Amino acid sequence: MAMNERANLESLLNALDASPRALRCDECGDWQISGKQGHVYADGDGWLIVVTTAESPRRWTNAKHRLRPFCRITQDGDDEGCLHLDRLPAPDHAHLIREAVGIRKKRTLSPTALEQARFALERARGHVKPASNGQAFVI
Repeated sequence: MAMNERANLESLLNALDASPRALRCDECGDWQISGKQGHVYADGDGWLIVVTTAESPRRWTNAKHRLRPFCRITQDGDDEGCLHLDRLPAPDHAHLIREAVGIRKKRTLSPTALEQARFALERARGHVKPASNGQAFVI
């Protein structure tokens, strides 16, 4: 069951174009997509989106109105609530879900930026030493 939930959440994570680091286990061991203002659980035939707004009724009202066209509200509190999503979201809906829950977007790098990031990582790990002439070489 847990692996099926994880696969279900991974498909939503890809549809949201969200950072893979958002997928993790909660304190009970259940898989979730975690954000700064809530989380998403697999819910059998869809996904349960939990939005928490740190005691900001206005933020919850705004999130609720943005998500209502494609989600069904299941719990409507003063400053938090739950919504049910029964299908993978369209790209414009994915942006609204990421924003409401506070999920980071997947980072995409150009080939040049990716090479620079790899080089910086290798240097930080000590696998690259700068040469005396300013060039670098791999150990």
